[in-house]
Amino acid sequence: MTSKILAAAVLLALAPALAAVRVKQVEKGSLADFQKGSFVNVSIDGDGQLSLGPRLKSVPGPAEEFYLSAAAGSGGELYLGTGHHAAVYRIGADGKAETVFQGEQLDVYALLVAANGDLLVGTSPNGRVFRINKERKASELFRPDEKFIWDLAEDGQGNILVALGNTGAVYSIGKGGTAENLLTAEDAHIVRLHVTRDGAVLAGSGDRGILYEIRNRKVRVLFDSPLEEIKGIASDGDGNVYFAAVRGVPAPQAAKEIEIGAPAARPESAEKEPPREKSILYRLRPDGAVETLWSSTEEIVYDVHYDAQSQAAIIGTGNAGRVYRVDRSGALSQLCESESAQVFRIAGGAPGKGYFLVTNNTPAVFQVEGVPSSSGTYFSEVFDARIQSRFGRLTWNAEGGGPGAVSFSVRLGNSDYPDRSWTAWSAPFTDPENSLIAMGGYRFLQVKIVLSAASPGSGPTLSGYRIHYLTDNLRPEVGTPLVQRPSERKPVADTAPPRKYLHVSWEASDPNQDRLNYTLSLRRLPGGDWLTLRKDLRERWYYLDCELFADGKYQLKVQADDGLDNAPAWARNTARTSAPFILDSTAPLLAEFAVEGRSVRFRAADEASAVAAAWYSLDGRDWVPLLPDDLVGDSRSESFRFELPGGAGARALFIKLSDELGNEKVFQKTI
Repeated sequence: MTSKILAAAVLLALAPALAAVRVKQVEKGSLADFQKGSFVNVSIDGDGQLSLGPRLKSVPGPAEEFYLSAAAGSGGELYLGTGHHAAVYRIGADGKAETVFQGEQLDVYALLVAANGDLLVGTSPNGRVFRINKERKASELFRPDEKFIWDLAEDGQGNILVALGNTGAVYSIGKGGTAENLLTAEDAHIVRLHVTRDGAVLAGSGDRGILYEIRNRKVRVLFDSPLEEIKGIASDGDGNVYFAAVRGVPAPQAAKEIEIGAPAARPESAEKEPPREKSILYRLRPDGAVETLWSSTEEIVYDVHYDAQSQAAIIGTGNAGRVYRVDRSGALSQLCESESAQVFRIAGGAPGKGYFLVTNNTPAVFQVEGVPSSSGTYFSEVFDARIQSRFGRLTWNAEGGGPGAVSFSVRLGNSDYPDRSWTAWSAPFTDPENSLIAMGGYRFLQVKIVLSAASPGSGPTLSGYRIHYLTDNLRPEVGTPLVQRPSERKPVADTAPPRKYLHVSWEASDPNQDRLNYTLSLRRLPGGDWLTLRKDLRERWYYLDCELFADGKYQLKVQADDGLDNAPAWARNTARTSAPFILDSTAPLLAEFAVEGRSVRFRAADEASAVAAAWYSLDGRDWVPLLPDDLVGDSRSESFRFELPGGAGARALFIKLSDELGNEKVFQKTI
């Protein structure tokens, strides 16, 4: 019998006895669950199903601070605009990068490959538009009196459209170089342009979040979003327009903190509560209706692209570097994940060749190819069991792919980050019903899932997994019991005489969140045996009846046990004793009383506690306080002396004594 099978047999044999130990489970099966981990060539849909993602190819990029714009050529090449050196690079299908333009400004936010193959470059600040022909000769096409060139597009007649800021405007540059103003908006920036199949020019603003339509030189508002900026516009072949609105976000800044022209955020109206969302993806239908396809309170959309091959909108986000796909039905899936924080631009490639992802923080370029990966890996977040535990059976739900298409590995440790003290990754588990981890003494666990396909498109789908574990049972924690006089008397029956009590309280907790039982014991000091006062006490307090015990010095012990939630063999307990305290239910006694003329003296003595106070009253008049001879009432025996006022005849003298626990008694003498 192997060690794993033996461990499983032991766990099964103990199952009835350990029922109260409450075996726990790590269970993951939703999009939110899986997004806490990281993805390598793995996608996940809105229902939380993992599958192989598209094949990603890393494209070597130039050493620049930021990649700010991108445009794909018809031959599979990619043009990359950068900052803060205003350089434009051509990355060929062979992966080699070469400089094709070097501007005088800081940044290139806008690139366009025209229908005739020319490259259009928009530089900022002090915006200019340059045309670079096939011979790599650059000429200035447009010099507006504006600071930023945010986007470029081309209409069906070959006119170059330019989106500007700080005065939000759209210009059309004809083939002869003549500039025509198509739109001057009340917004400070127009940041996105898109030309639909039927020739309409769509413009998105950057401080009021408005989507404009320019058709036959007439302008109308298609949609006024609740957020400040339109990020990305794309359309499909059926007249649907996909666009994103986001909260105003600054563009990337260099370490030297050069401001590179973020669109100004629109101030919120005092009467209108700002939306919680950071991003909203919309679809504008051909009938003019606008519907929300996706929104997020955490992620920011940086670009939108329509992929004709998958017939879905592709959105690049930050700051988790995720790429989402939204199909025509509105179904969402996370397509892939970048190691960079922001997927800043998406550029369409040659037909059937996928598209490019341009990322920042750190800058990188990837090509999303039009075929699925043959294998992919998912790494879970680090799971914290809170207490060192024994991890048992691992199960999962998967379909397709054949035997071995899904495998799990785990590693464990006692630090919250996987370091050298953690175990190595386990050998792969491949049985979805009976994979036994069988490792104990660890608090943290991480899962690695590998998906693989024997042939393209034959990969598996994983819809969730579950890990059973049993936390080590730790001892309860108990604070030092506190013994004090209650602020109010413990309630007793109306007919019963009042009794004297002490209030006992303590703090206690259990690391396993088990319910606790308390046993309360008492002993007399010095050297007395422990006497059990109460068992199965659930409250963390108790009233101690002082009159049940002889006056003297005592100590209490509180024992907490977690047997309510654990089998006897697993139950743990902890005991804590109080500081010594006095039980005293009797008042001081009067002794050595004597009267000499008008001088009265006596001694007050108490068996257990200090004599705290004394008073006298002559003939039933007001009580007069007395001080002991040494002026401080701090001993179990104190002497008192006082002078009576003058008077004739027999008189009644009352003396009242009190100890430090409030026990009082009145003595009467005739003088």
